[in-house]
Amino acid sequence: MTSSKFSRLGASASQRPARAAVRESTINDQGLPLLLESDNEVDLVAWVRTHRAELREKLHRHGALLLRSPAPYDFARLVDAFTDSQVDYRGGAAIRSRVNDDTYTASEYPQELDIRLHSEFCYSNDWPMLLFFHCDIAPQDRGQTPLVDNRRVLEQVPADVRQQFAERELLYTRGYGYNRTWQRSYETDSREQVEELCAREGRTCEWIGDDQLRTHERRPALLRHPVTGEEVWFNYAHGFHISRMDDGIREALSTSPDDTDEQLWPNNVYWGDGSAIDPEVIDVVNGIVERNAVQFDWQPGDTVIVDNMICGHGRRPFSGDRRILLKMGESYLAGQKG
Repeated sequence: MTSSKFSRLGASASQRPARAAVRESTINDQGLPLLLESDNEVDLVAWVRTHRAELREKLHRHGALLLRSPAPYDFARLVDAFTDSQVDYRGGAAIRSRVNDDTYTASEYPQELDIRLHSEFCYSNDWPMLLFFHCDIAPQDRGQTPLVDNRRVLEQVPADVRQQFAERELLYTRGYGYNRTWQRSYETDSREQVEELCAREGRTCEWIGDDQLRTHERRPALLRHPVTGEEVWFNYAHGFHISRMDDGIREALSTSPDDTDEQLWPNNVYWGDGSAIDPEVIDVVNGIVERNAVQFDWQPGDTVIVDNMICGHGRRPFSGDRRILLKMGESYLAGQKG
């Protein structure tokens, strides 16, 4: 482990022998996430606001920052100190609950399930550039949030597989019905609002039966980061593909009480032209993602800031209590227009 003083705050050395500090260290050989641990005297929110530009540079380099402080601080104010823009989760694939105007529970999938690593909204035409995870209640048993560097994944995907993904793109399909309803996912009871949102996002939607929805959207599998210019692996083929839809995930996302309605299969992904992707290709990608995943143990009050294009995230199974909060910031499309 390496360690250095990232910043010092407080009175001059002539006034006090030791000044409050935020220490920077790496917790694994990837430096993912970069740990920034403050003394009790540091006002972490003020410190983040003061060092915002430097922190963003470190975020782009490492992919994620882990902020840890022995002193309590306000999560919402810390997020506001780092970004001027937040976005919501309407239309997302996960099961979440809105805690307040712009805060969500991190995931409500059954706790015995492993959530595969992914970048948020990589299956959409717009996505948050920043994710903020905050540990409200730390898990006592496992429950880590693993991280993976999408740049490393792209480098390790075999050239022939990488070329297929680059040239053929992906078609994502999602079904909404019994457990994951369209009303909960889109936070509305209005079909018209759902149709408007889908049209705005380039997503095709079709209504099936009395109250069920299926959507389709074609997206690229590789993208360039708008700030660093680096090419990244930015897709969720290894999580959406039917071969990866184990019984637990399928039950959590089921679209009918018996989960037998293949027309409304919860998630699937095809090549962009609608043709099937060989499960062996998916296995290759999933293996690379998992081999490069790193993780840390949550402590109460921890906040992790994730560059959503550079870094994917997931969740390990757990037992007992666990409550991780999520805020998201800075629309990709809004940044392109700006």
